[in-house]
Amino acid sequence: MKQLDMEFKNEIGKTKHMRLNYASQTLDETTIKTAMQTIADLKMFELEAVNPYATPIKAQYIERTVTPIFGGETESEPKAKIAE
Repeated sequence: MKQLDMEFKNEIGKTKHMRLNYASQTLDETTIKTAMQTIADLKMFELEAVNPYATPIKAQYIERTVTPIFGGETESEPKAKIAE
């Protein structure tokens, strides 16, 4: 699964990300830019009296690969022997 990562600057210049797990992977640049600008213009978020999504900076899809090292279902655990 790819994640849509939208990067903004807040009102005091710090970077803030909005990540969406189930976004369409066929969105084009214009659609995403328009959506990000709408989010910024609506000023619907506030964190400590600062709009965290004031200025759209960039957007990208992120694909994460997990490579297990140990634990979980990938490792067969030895079964305890029952003393008779």
